[in-house]
Amino acid sequence: MGPPCSGKSTTWKMLAKANDKEGNKTTWVDLNPKVTSTNELYGVVLLATREWKDGLMSCTMRRLS
Repeated sequence: MGPPCSGKSTTWKMLAKANDKEGNKTTWVDLNPKVTSTNELYGVVLLATREWKDGLMSCTMRRLS
């Protein structure tokens, strides 16, 4: 997070290239957090069943691991 043209994208791209040069594969996924609700983004515990329902971020992290 930060103002435009402050180097956010440049920083993560540079870190990804450095990680690739070390021999590690870098994978990135673009998510727009403004499109979903907080529960859909992070996940939520369903009160009726006390079960965890994954959100977009937890599903993505699990898929990438």
